[in-house]
Amino acid sequence: MNTRTVPLWLAACCVATASVAATPIIRIERMPMGSGLQNASGTENAEPVGDYGVWHVPQYMPGFPTSATIWPRVVIIQCNVTRCSGYEVTPELGRGEYLFFRPAEDSSVGRK
Repeated sequence: MNTRTVPLWLAACCVATASVAATPIIRIERMPMGSGLQNASGTENAEPVGDYGVWHVPQYMPGFPTSATIWPRVVIIQCNVTRCSGYEVTPELGRGEYLFFRPAEDSSVGRK
């Protein structure tokens, strides 16, 4: 590689980096027996799950949790800007060890 190609490589790297969309940071309220770490209060940063439009945070898992995603469920919750209300694990959510959440359609969070 000679010194003339270095600026071209730098420009290509900058364009590639700038073209990647930034993932918004979404926080969800920690709830007893529900979303977020169980031994803390406040909010938890959620992680996007692929390109599926759903998010995940650590949560309370009743029974004997496994490392597999068995019976996954999606919970629709209300959000505003970058903060979402939490959820509690209830029988109405159905059987599921891992719950993912999606901001409600009228929420402005998590949109690109």
